[in-house]
Amino acid sequence: MKVENLIALHQHDPNADWLWGYFAKVMEWVKAKFPFYRKEMASVEWGLLYNRYKADPRLASEIEAEVKDLMRDDEVTRKTGIYEFVFSRDVRCLSLRTFTDTQKRTAYEAQGHKCAHCGREFAFESMQGDHIVPWSKGGKTTPDNLQMLCCECNNRKSAK
Repeated sequence: MKVENLIALHQHDPNADWLWGYFAKVMEWVKAKFPFYRKEMASVEWGLLYNRYKADPRLASEIEAEVKDLMRDDEVTRKTGIYEFVFSRDVRCLSLRTFTDTQKRTAYEAQGHKCAHCGREFAFESMQGDHIVPWSKGGKTTPDNLQMLCCECNNRKSAK
């Protein structure tokens, strides 16, 4: 629940001490896990992250090292998503760069219009650019790390 909604829901409560206590716990957790303030932190839904990940046992130094690396990575185009990613591991939080249409078309032609996994031929529009070495394992969004897969193979690979 967003802060605005929570406050609106309890605006007529005779005592809001519990709410202030909750926010104090959230802020204490944020400061403990992320001791270095960055401007990207301003738009993070900290209450949601606290509710989901407050029991995460990692030290702030471990988390900071990962945040620092991700902040320097040009492929991460949504820097505010880094804070959720370090807990959830959901790469969608990062809005990673995707391959350009030109890169995908070049790979498609080089592969002879065939899916790199199943080997069946598909129309360009029925295929998707895929990282051979996944981004989560250090792969970059470069032409040499691109293969074209049919939607079925790409979905199957993503589900692993």
